Amino acid sequence: MKKPKIGIAANILIMDSGMMPGIYRAYVNNDYVESLEKAGCVPVMLPVLSDLEDVKAQVEGLDGIVLSGGWDIDPLLYGEQPLLQQGFTMSEVDRFFLAVIQAGDELCIPIFGICKGMQAINVAFGGTLCQDIGSQMKACLQHMQQAPRYNATHKISVERGSFLEGVLGKEAMVNSFHHQSVKTVASGFHITARADDGVIEGIERANGSFICGVQWHPEMMAKHDNKIMIQLFQAFADKCRQQEENK
Repeated sequence: MKKPKIGIAANILIMDSGMMPGIYRAYVNNDYVESLEKAGCVPVMLPVLSDLEDVKAQVEGLDGIVLSGGWDIDPLLYGEQPLLQQGFTMSEVDRFFLAVIQAGDELCIPIFGICKGMQAINVAFGGTLCQDIGSQMKACLQHMQQAPRYNATHKISVERGSFLEGVLGKEAMVNSFHHQSVKTVASGFHITARADDGVIEGIERANGSFICGVQWHPEMMAKHDNKIMIQLFQAFADKCRQQEENK
């Protein structure tokens, strides 16, 4: 069976110490690489490009795209001014993510967004974000967990009949490292998972090529051999194979 080639949209790391402080580095956390390998995929890194017109050529030939987590998304990209609790943003990275999503959609490449990746999907299709759930939502759970990254710390409820329900079941325990979340869901998408406090934990596109986003970090759990999260990446790989067969 052919192994799907999956591009991982990367971030820019600004070095603040060492021999070259201030230098920019293209990076992805290795948990993404290892998780995709465990799922039978061939991962490749997609570094942030300055010329967004080249992004379509960058992703051509891929079987799937994973959008990694990262810094907050520039609220100007979804029509809002930054609130006091808005964190660090890097607009060139955000615009690259949006360009990757647009190119992947045009080429009918399945897309799986993780944490910021899910938020970027929502923004790319016209949705908005809650800039800081701690100050904008009442009685919210702890979504920036104080536990090892591979530990599940809160429950989610999953929509019946969704892609996520086919892997996770009606409920699942997940980890959590975010202070932003989807607010207004983009047109054409539906909510497929929520935390008990109402925070949106999963979205999926109703029609068109496969696009799904999750708010937690399955790669951190899969790296430490969480079987269900490995199965989630395997299910995404299956979607990539199916899309290739249908071309």
